Amino acid sequence: MTLLFSTLAVLLMILLPLGLAIWLRRRFDVPWVLFCLGILTFIGSQTYHIPLNNWLTDLGVIGEIGPDAPNLLRTAVILGLSAGLSETIARVLGYWFLFRRKLADRFEDGVLVGLGHGGIEAMIIGGVFTAGSISSLWAIRDVDLSTLGMTAAQMTAVSSQLAALQETPWLIFLAVFERLIAITLHVTLSVLVWRAFKTRQVWPVLLAVAYHALLDGTAVYAIQFLDAIWVELLLLAIALPGAIWLWRSWPTVTKMQAGLGWRAEVRLWGTAVRHELKLQWRTRRALVMVAVFVLFGLASPMLAKFTPELLKSVPGAEQFAGLIPEPTAADAVAQYIKNLTQFGFILVILLGMGAVAGEKDKGTAAIILSKPLPRWAFLLSKFAAQGVVYFVALLLGTLATYYYTLVLFEPLALGPFLFGGFLLWLWTLVYTAVTLLGSTMAKSIGGGAGLALLGAVLLLILGGIPQVAQFFPGALVSWAAQLGLPGDVPFSGGSLAANGVLILVFLVTAVALFERQEI
Repeated sequence: MTLLFSTLAVLLMILLPLGLAIWLRRRFDVPWVLFCLGILTFIGSQTYHIPLNNWLTDLGVIGEIGPDAPNLLRTAVILGLSAGLSETIARVLGYWFLFRRKLADRFEDGVLVGLGHGGIEAMIIGGVFTAGSISSLWAIRDVDLSTLGMTAAQMTAVSSQLAALQETPWLIFLAVFERLIAITLHVTLSVLVWRAFKTRQVWPVLLAVAYHALLDGTAVYAIQFLDAIWVELLLLAIALPGAIWLWRSWPTVTKMQAGLGWRAEVRLWGTAVRHELKLQWRTRRALVMVAVFVLFGLASPMLAKFTPELLKSVPGAEQFAGLIPEPTAADAVAQYIKNLTQFGFILVILLGMGAVAGEKDKGTAAIILSKPLPRWAFLLSKFAAQGVVYFVALLLGTLATYYYTLVLFEPLALGPFLFGGFLLWLWTLVYTAVTLLGSTMAKSIGGGAGLALLGAVLLLILGGIPQVAQFFPGALVSWAAQLGLPGDVPFSGGSLAANGVLILVFLVTAVALFERQEI
């Protein structure tokens, strides 16, 4: 039950903001670009919010946090004001940009910006960090904590968290409840700042800072003395007036979203996916992708097995062959991962770089969109079709690697090894989403390839930073390389959730840009 509840809670925290945004778009005529700008305001605010807190901590302004901390009240107030000021400044800059371009004239526009701001916070802090924390706790549930070098206070805290996770797993849904409160607050604050620009008044901005500081400061202080349930109820009481104000302020007459019903749109998306799959087959792209991945699967164990023998047969290279250790199943898996990530990475970009840019350049996109096909369905059908092709190719390639490793070396654990193939599939989906975004932004196939390559390189660079490496695609590859081999491999829920969030953000951004383009 613990794993089931944890998985459901993490999925809710990641998908709920997106679901709320989809509901708002279905009901009102609001563009996805506002949701994306809300994401940017949160991420942008953290680029100076976190360094600000670190600087204040170094100065001694922010002290220790704990029930016995000497200046806990002051620390809570400072942390609340730091969060309120940092995020409100980002909102002000975002609305300055939107109002200059006349993109946020209506109340609902401010709501969608708030859903983006609070939504990405729920996805990262709620979904990703919760998944990472639960994975870390679950990995040490049967370990003697005294062997981990923890202090007495740390051992007490970890022991209580493990006990709560195992004995009352339903408490994990308190995190979902907390994220709902936070999203409500962020929507309220976003609409307050929107009102400041709409009415050209300063007081809503000041109120937004104070309201945000009150809730964050209360959370920091109250958690030291109250149980989690009472803290959440206290935060609900603080956020409730804002929610009531939002409800009462909602305009009675507004522009409704026109178009097809959601069932009709989903059916059209399914039709578009089938069309894309047929196109992948007719152009032989799917066949080439499957053939290449299966070739990797078959050749990698053989390369690992016979490379030392090949060196022995080359005149003058015998001395180097002796330096190579006896190959093992681990070498076969490592060779497969290496071949796949090097060449598969290029194939993903080549297959997807013209998905949108090519059709815009040739004019076929205008013809297709002249029919009742929503733009989101046009884009996501391409992503889904490519995902199906990669899934089949990776499944067959992974099975080929398993078979030849079994023949040439020793059997691998089939279940974990197949899960490693699933992680590699998720890895390809991240780069597929990046490539689709680059192709959407570009006007030509060459431009799409350049932007896709740039985005992929940025992901590789960020994945090379040790502090954040576990949240980028490279972590999935490292994890997959250990699966199927002897030994226990810890489950990295944070990496899984983080890359899922990356895919969602890239796809939403692509749809947001595409719906504003003239085709």
